[in-house]
Amino acid sequence: MSKDDDSKARSPLEWREMLKTGYDYPEETQRGRRGARRRARKQYRQRERTELRQVLEEERRREPMTAGGAVLVLVVILVIGWASARWFLHQDEQATESTTVADAPAEPELAEPHGAPGMTTAQPSAEPSATVDLSSPEKAAEGFARAYLTMNPPVDKSHETVIRRAAPWMTDALVRNLVMNSDRAWNELISNGGISRITSLTVKNAEQGMPVDTPLRAWRTVTVEAAIDGYKQYKQTYVLQTEATRSSDNTWRVARVLGV
Repeated sequence: MSKDDDSKARSPLEWREMLKTGYDYPEETQRGRRGARRRARKQYRQRERTELRQVLEEERRREPMTAGGAVLVLVVILVIGWASARWFLHQDEQATESTTVADAPAEPELAEPHGAPGMTTAQPSAEPSATVDLSSPEKAAEGFARAYLTMNPPVDKSHETVIRRAAPWMTDALVRNLVMNSDRAWNELISNGGISRITSLTVKNAEQGMPVDTPLRAWRTVTVEAAIDGYKQYKQTYVLQTEATRSSDNTWRVARVLGV
């Protein structure tokens, strides 16, 4: 097959017809032995096909894109854009979750008992702050009752929150005991959908029938008047018998309560 030097562009159909035609082998492929002639003709055909493919590819690049091809390209672009948006959105969600988890405050833990080994008196639950007065049994009983009986279930969420608020005036043993048991006043507030606000509080020596004071233990009677505001509004009176114990640092904490 002779080469066409004409520069006129051919249609794909014309190129296909050219590929179907026989080959006009050059003279050099007719000389030599039979095996040499066969190899020469094979190499000639391969060169011709390679050149024709190159010309066909060039012609196809010059052809304008069809409507179907344009639609296909548009669909591919849209799919790639959608996948990229989903990937970035997923990365943002993971980053947000990581930030939320990292910023969440940890739940406070109950303080472990502390003090010198062999102490027979109950130990404090935590170091008191400057506003916690533990200088006497009366101050310990008053601080406990005021913190414990001021209840606001919508804000506190659980009875344990109330216990933790009153923990600086209590021993560890009493904190654990209250956490493990339910509280009648708290349950009544939940049923009434209300809150408890203290209006008056008095502390005096224990009534008759209670143990007498010692240098390490003292019983005090705490009377609390509270206003209950809920579905029903009323006044509630609490009478608590508290046992305060003195620790090695001469501070007093409530170790036992009767009436809650």
